[in-house]
Amino acid sequence: MKSTIFQKHAVLLSILTSVLLIVMATFLYPGGSIVDMNSTGFSWKHNFISNLFGAKAINGEANPARWWAFIGMAFHSLTYTLFFNNFSKKYRILNLLLLSNI
Repeated sequence: MKSTIFQKHAVLLSILTSVLLIVMATFLYPGGSIVDMNSTGFSWKHNFISNLFGAKAINGEANPARWWAFIGMAFHSLTYTLFFNNFSKKYRILNLLLLSNI
């Protein structure tokens, strides 16, 4: 079976999509952190990734970044599924070759 370019690079594309969606969520995050509840925006130094998933930001505003973060994390989970599925197929082929002494 000949694999397409998408099948060959599905894990990489899924990782890139996940990272882009999470970064988009950080740009949309209204603000607030454990250091300063009134700060604006997301700070990689003072916020946690989990702050992106709340219905409200730490500063009390509605959090429009929430859905971007959820979708980004879904793609992250998809990446693990694709990786381990592909890895198990390659491992089975390698194992068969080793067992047959080829």
